[in-house]
Amino acid sequence: MSQLTSRSIQQCVVQAKTTQSLRKVGFLQFTLMRVRHGAKHIYLNEQTQIARSGDIVIVPAGMEMSLSNQPDAHGYVCEVLQLDPKVMQACRSAYPEAVQALQSTALCAKLTPVIAQLWDELFTASQKGEVTELLEHRALGLLLGLVLAGLGGALFIDRHSPVVTRVQQLVLFQPGKEWTVEEMAQHLQMGPSTLRRQLGQEGSSFRKILEQVRLNTALGMIQTSKQPIGQIASQCGYASASRFSSRFYQYFGVKPLQLRASVM
Repeated sequence: MSQLTSRSIQQCVVQAKTTQSLRKVGFLQFTLMRVRHGAKHIYLNEQTQIARSGDIVIVPAGMEMSLSNQPDAHGYVCEVLQLDPKVMQACRSAYPEAVQALQSTALCAKLTPVIAQLWDELFTASQKGEVTELLEHRALGLLLGLVLAGLGGALFIDRHSPVVTRVQQLVLFQPGKEWTVEEMAQHLQMGPSTLRRQLGQEGSSFRKILEQVRLNTALGMIQTSKQPIGQIASQCGYASASRFSSRFYQYFGVKPLQLRASVM
């Protein structure tokens, strides 16, 4: 995985040589995906949306879906950009009227020439290690391009309360850490019982968030790196590779080694 030193913007490229079918993939950050080769089938609320080469996929933070990455003659290649909430907030603050006027919340859309150019500029700059301030400026340009094209409404749907978001972000930065409710509550400057209660009120729990973040982090590492599965399991907080494999299969519907075998 190619990742920026800045945590506000992360980028990677997902590739596959055979079809990857995955259940309950959670998007923990605001995510944009550009399909370069093949097709991404998204299954959500008993409906199927398909993004093909030349399309962009727009996913708000907190969304969970089943999906299938299907190669064409050149394989499956998808560029991914993940944006920190502060980048989204900066866009809201800079262009409030344009954001409020958005109607479409479609997840898949055709790239316009302008959006394609803005994407290429940001992705190339990130690969070259451009300074954080300029990268964030380019990210705002891409978001504005989406907004002016009437796209990206899904990104600005607030699907999380602050507590869930903060817990996710803390675990995301250290997925291999032996987190406890007590330690997380201390980071959030609240009592453990208060944390449990607030998460419960939002339909979540500390254990659910912990596993969601760890398994989705592992998913990305399997798809975009050459690290051994056992090493990925350890880095994502699983002491037992067999336990990790079992939970991964129960969660996504595919075994880690099967997924790795499909990667180009």
